[in-house]
Amino acid sequence: MNRMLVWLLVGSGVWCADGPTGDAVWRADGSPRDGVWWSGIAGFGGQKVHETIHWNRSSRGGTNSFDEPRQEDSLLFVWWNLHNLFDTVANSGTRDRDFLPEGPYKWDSKRYFTKLYAVGRGLAAAAGGRIPDAIGVCEVENADVLDDLERRWPPAWRLWRLHRDSPDGRGIDVAVWYNPDRLRVDSVAWIHPGQDYPTREALWIRWKLPDGTRLTWLWLHLPSQRAPSPKARADALADISAQISTPVDGITGDLNEGLDGPLAQWLRAHKFRPNYPSNLPGSFAYRGRLEALDGVWTGPSTRWRVRCTAIPYGLKHTNNGYKIRGSFEGLRYRGGASDHLPLRMEVVRN
Repeated sequence: MNRMLVWLLVGSGVWCADGPTGDAVWRADGSPRDGVWWSGIAGFGGQKVHETIHWNRSSRGGTNSFDEPRQEDSLLFVWWNLHNLFDTVANSGTRDRDFLPEGPYKWDSKRYFTKLYAVGRGLAAAAGGRIPDAIGVCEVENADVLDDLERRWPPAWRLWRLHRDSPDGRGIDVAVWYNPDRLRVDSVAWIHPGQDYPTREALWIRWKLPDGTRLTWLWLHLPSQRAPSPKARADALADISAQISTPVDGITGDLNEGLDGPLAQWLRAHKFRPNYPSNLPGSFAYRGRLEALDGVWTGPSTRWRVRCTAIPYGLKHTNNGYKIRGSFEGLRYRGGASDHLPLRMEVVRN
């Protein structure tokens, strides 16, 4: 089981907190442990040695004014399943072969960069002219893809990134960017659910706000609806939650299940509250209907509430119902960003 506690080297001091259990990435003296390489390029960064942790600024740099006094009543979060955001290089094992120039999707540089530009525009649309405080994504192949995406969003977004290569068989990961002017990482962990096969990890983050308030959030991509058991998603979340020692304020991700079913029953039984989009019935189109596969739930003891909106980026309503213009429809190239809609979340303190 792949769990870790990350020591954070920030400014001139080294500090940590008690997240989920595991091995430290940095020693107390600030040096990296075996298997992790430290880079000073563009702030924080990382390369794969045995395990990979990518901890870096967006490529545009910037300064951290976290210690400046400021009062904030809300935060802006964005979530988006980027649906097979692969590069064009054979670098994630045999299961990325479909997304190569010679593969069935004919995934060449032109299609790759077209998708990156479309995703960048969609993220900007979701942010609505603001700098996001956090962006969570899933179905991204590796750090190179994330680097390329950062170069295609607004230059004012000087965000830092949390990502590492997951053991998922297809090489798709969850990653989160955050605004260091508004949030400082108190602790972070990547948590593998209890399945007996390698899969994508959940990303648990506890942030510290400028006024000292802490905010704990879980970002995840649960098993698909093709999983053999209807309880697969509830079981995965139960196992992830069992590895977390402190209450979470919120859960966001592609839950692959709506407001009915075993997952929602588990969440309600543990006093979580749904905060799904108020403007549309869901974020994923299936046979003309929008399904609420991407969801937001707030914890029973949180002081925060969420106003969630699905951004209709690439959405079309026809006589046959809803359609979302993704990169492909089957093997037919469509040139869009994703077959999911992005979610915009106003996280407001009560």
